[in-house]
Amino acid sequence: MRKERLLLDPESSTSKRVSVSEDPASFFPAASGMGNRILRLLSKGPNYPSAIARELKVYHQTVYYHVRKLERAGLLKKVGQRVVRGGTADLYTLAVDGFAVEFPVKPEGFSGLPSASRSPAFGGFLHEFISSGSLDGWIVVGSPEPHGPNRTQGRDGHYAIQVGFALGQFVRLPQSFPVKLDVDLKNEKLEKSNLIVVGGPRTNVVAAEINSHLPIRFYEEGFWGSIVDENGSKYSSDRDALIAKVKNPWNPDGYCIVAAGLSGSGTKAAIIGLTNFAERAFAGYKGGEYSVVLRGTDMDGDGKVDTVEVLHATGG
Repeated sequence: MRKERLLLDPESSTSKRVSVSEDPASFFPAASGMGNRILRLLSKGPNYPSAIARELKVYHQTVYYHVRKLERAGLLKKVGQRVVRGGTADLYTLAVDGFAVEFPVKPEGFSGLPSASRSPAFGGFLHEFISSGSLDGWIVVGSPEPHGPNRTQGRDGHYAIQVGFALGQFVRLPQSFPVKLDVDLKNEKLEKSNLIVVGGPRTNVVAAEINSHLPIRFYEEGFWGSIVDENGSKYSSDRDALIAKVKNPWNPDGYCIVAAGLSGSGTKAAIIGLTNFAERAFAGYKGGEYSVVLRGTDMDGDGKVDTVEVLHATGG
């Protein structure tokens, strides 16, 4: 019988989700040379069999054969599809972080267990922000006081709480307070750090300065009334949102993530997409810069955003 467990590293306070069985035969598809190469390639992010074949320089049929065996073994799974020349191409990712054979020995005790509900997509997207179990960077929210050229007030800083909960899957409690107001970050000259910016350019002056460096950005005309993608298409619903990860414009060795919407509901959609629906929002993410436009939806009819749909993505 197969189980899922956390593989813990006490030294770094990190963990991985692994599939565990007492029968090693269930993992045989991963033991073959090609099966192992496919899994290692997918550890970098989701991919299509055709792209895997090109990367590994093997025939497509070879990859499809091993992908089917790995999928049946529960070692990878489909996370999306796209239409290619009239056909359907399936997007695959790792089902777990690894696999192990378990023997009936007495387990070792461990205190301070991390969450068992880790999201590989969220962790992968924030890879550069997580260093040896600690947060490497700052969460930046708009000041609640009138500030910036339009003297606006940030009213979406409380959404950073959800980001903190999600980060808690991967990092230990920071020794210094990890949240900065946009005005304080600038006054303390911390722009060169890795930055997770919550709220758009209307209420967050750091987001306003990063905006011009985004491939998908907030459109300045009409008081930031829409999001415009690299093709010129605009998204103007109050529940439309953007999650963008780009190189830090003040430090090419760092990254900035902007999670914001055209309104408070839109920013909530961005945060929900980032934390609760990362597998959906980052299905095409393979590393580096990436931007995705989301639309918040109300599935339970209570008038509040509770899920998201992907409208457009680029990069990865």
